[in-house]
Amino acid sequence: MTTRFSDLPKRVQRLPTDRRGFPVPWFVAWRDGEPQFPVVDAAKLGVAWAGELCWVCGDKLGALRGWVVGPMSALEGATPEPPSHYDCARFSVRCCPHLSTPTAKPSARYGEAEGYAAQANVSKLRSGATAIWVTRGRGATPFHAGGGLLFGLEGPERLEWYAAGRPASAADVRAAIARVLPTLRRVAEREGRAPDLARRLQWLDRWTPTEAASREG
Repeated sequence: MTTRFSDLPKRVQRLPTDRRGFPVPWFVAWRDGEPQFPVVDAAKLGVAWAGELCWVCGDKLGALRGWVVGPMSALEGATPEPPSHYDCARFSVRCCPHLSTPTAKPSARYGEAEGYAAQANVSKLRSGATAIWVTRGRGATPFHAGGGLLFGLEGPERLEWYAAGRPASAADVRAAIARVLPTLRRVAEREGRAPDLARRLQWLDRWTPTEAASREG
């Protein structure tokens, strides 16, 4: 068990660690005894969904589930990754270098490794903010799109935003939405979905932290 983090959820404590002391999420692909960060073992997508397993720790999920999503997935209402336990999701958005480091840039071969199927529907666009979309029960309906699997999300019980490993401010979330919006608008206009995107923007604004809450935080 790693001592790198002081507040590891018990389920995450049971995960193997890499040479740096980082817990290796269940979904990460392995080769020759080494984790292939940040390559997703795409074969586990179906396993996790069918078995209702946590995407981070691999244990059985309970009723409360946390979907780790960026503003693009929040606006589209769909995500390429299954849910996690809420505490596993919270650990991820606070401590995962990929999620908690806004300045990190993916390599040209991000998410790829020889011999592994590349996970579909994953954007390399970095927004700077990530949310935990909290649901109960299944929380989504899977469907095929873009050569892979997506999960159409049900309405959240709550939406918790994080940036740089801490609770996000209203400014953080609005800036993150602004970064992905040009891409989403181009796609929506091409597919004739511009009115739908406008409605989703209004909806997501209701789940953005208020300025007062940001000051209190």
